[in-house]
Amino acid sequence: MRIARNSFQRVQSKRNLISVASLTLLLLASVLLTACTEVFNPTATPVIFDPTPAPPGTRELVLAGSAIDIAALSQPRELPEGNAAGGEALHTTLGCAACHSTGDDTIVGPGWKGLYTRAGERTDLEADDYLIQSITKPSAFIAEGFTNVMPAFDYLSDQELADLLAFVKANN
Repeated sequence: MRIARNSFQRVQSKRNLISVASLTLLLLASVLLTACTEVFNPTATPVIFDPTPAPPGTRELVLAGSAIDIAALSQPRELPEGNAAGGEALHTTLGCAACHSTGDDTIVGPGWKGLYTRAGERTDLEADDYLIQSITKPSAFIAEGFTNVMPAFDYLSDQELADLLAFVKANN
């Protein structure tokens, strides 16, 4: 009887040991799984890219170098008197500052320091006409070393264009 009791106690103690070990492993696994769970924590607001589509046929005209399109681009435009302070405000609100510095640093596009002088030397157009064209139809002339990524600001009023030109001239 004593042998049977000793055997029974040994089996019982092994079962308890196995139960304790299993419970410990289960507890350890649950702690590890909880600790390793990744929590999504965004660090920045995602940027929404929503470009303005060009009117149908614009790409073909630009790529073909249509004489009608080029002739329309080269027509001088009469603008009212510009205000450099208004142009500076537009430089910020329209997002020009994201790509163009007011100095001579190149960000994505050329810096505006000395731009008015360079614009007058770039083509047969006067500096004002070249800059108006570069703002409203930026794909017409692409300066060497740059790519055509600027959107067309063809919706700007004559006063807004005059203000931007005044600001560019002020940075000359």
